[in-house]
Amino acid sequence: MSFARKALCLPALLLLATPLIADEVIYTEDFESVVLGPNVDEPNPPQNEAWSPDGPEGWTVENDLAAENGVTEWKGWTFADGIWWKLAAGDQDRRLFTDAPDGLAVGIVAVADPDEYDDMNGAAGGGFNTQLLSPPIAVNNAGPESIIVRFSSSWRPEDQQNARMFVTFDGKGAEQDILEFLSVPGWATLVSMPNDGLDEEFMNDLENVNETLELTVKNPRGSREMTLVWEMTDATNDWWWAIDNVEVSTSAFGVDAAGKATTTWGEMKRLR
Repeated sequence: MSFARKALCLPALLLLATPLIADEVIYTEDFESVVLGPNVDEPNPPQNEAWSPDGPEGWTVENDLAAENGVTEWKGWTFADGIWWKLAAGDQDRRLFTDAPDGLAVGIVAVADPDEYDDMNGAAGGGFNTQLLSPPIAVNNAGPESIIVRFSSSWRPEDQQNARMFVTFDGKGAEQDILEFLSVPGWATLVSMPNDGLDEEFMNDLENVNETLELTVKNPRGSREMTLVWEMTDATNDWWWAIDNVEVSTSAFGVDAAGKATTTWGEMKRLR
């Protein structure tokens, strides 16, 4: 349809415009901007562009590790070339995410790998807890409870290794859980997605090792910024969680108190 040939009053224009901006992507991150350096403690394979402790601009890592003397490359959440990570770790089914025919990881991935961290000095044995935080993402033009977060995920459970994903808004207020992985005996996982009606679904080993997760965020009315947090807790010499291809979208744009769209028609055309 050519909007230039239509003479419409504003209400009709907004009604026609709404479907065009449904599921509008407002943020993406694939970690390909990370500058990788050479391996340090991992002996093989040698590679000049193997890993980095630092993520993309604005991304941060917070660690609570019982020991600081594990394998340097896996000290909490780090960033690595996916193929190099698989080879350095001796595969152990990491390839299902990184380079299998249907593997979802591309290039650089974010990795929390207590199994590899423990390979020096048994450092993960006393507890491996780490958080990966996105930069604040602008959501001020998103309607309330309209945010969807998608990302590629590789989770393999063991022992008491647990994980969750939560969001915070405007640097304050309660954390909103949107995903939980609980390891249970038999290398299995109880998966919960509180905002999507999924409560502790039992998943066998390797069922979550290469998947795209789509999670609902109930962003409060009036919120301006959202931070995403991926957290691994209680891990010892267990397995891993890796992510890639983060995408945040909204299915609706906000409306102010007077009932006017907070996104102008000019902005909507620019975003198309």
